[in-house]
Amino acid sequence: MDSRLLAVATELLDQDGWTALSLDRIAERAGVSRATVWRAGLTRANVELVLRRKLAADYQELMWHPLTMPGSGLDRLQAALRSLCAVAEQNLPLLAHTDLAFHEPDLDAAGLELDYFGPWLRILEQAAADGTLPPIDNPTRFVVALTDALLLTYVHLRAHHSTYGWTPDSTADHLINLLTHGYLPRSV
Repeated sequence: MDSRLLAVATELLDQDGWTALSLDRIAERAGVSRATVWRAGLTRANVELVLRRKLAADYQELMWHPLTMPGSGLDRLQAALRSLCAVAEQNLPLLAHTDLAFHEPDLDAAGLELDYFGPWLRILEQAAADGTLPPIDNPTRFVVALTDALLLTYVHLRAHHSTYGWTPDSTADHLINLLTHGYLPRSV
């Protein structure tokens, strides 16, 4: 797929949502003919597939790294939360327009396999083993609540409120502090 046209399509998705991904809109924005876009295979389905593959690759690359970091299990959990923010930032155009990107039906439709829970479960085991977190009765449910609280909020703030100062770093810092230390205001 033509990387320049894909960048245009991703920009349109980011600005105007899925309905912007038409041959005409992509061609107009890219300054090429509709036929050029068609020959490049830039349909909504193909763009979505490429973006989902990138999301899965970024997740695989970034989410296993915290397991190898020095420190406690809690330190690794906080590093994993930061990594999830990085995954979200790198895939913001897709994630801002679907909250199902990590769900099996969408991954299956894209022909993707993703071990979403693996890194989180290992980190929780490490944290329980070193005593920085208590053992969790239902770790999968905990991971879903924790990652959804972070991911959905991060994406919303970055995609819809960045003009209010929600930069990638400030958003990650604020949400990780909120999730790991609670809601009480404190200086960072």
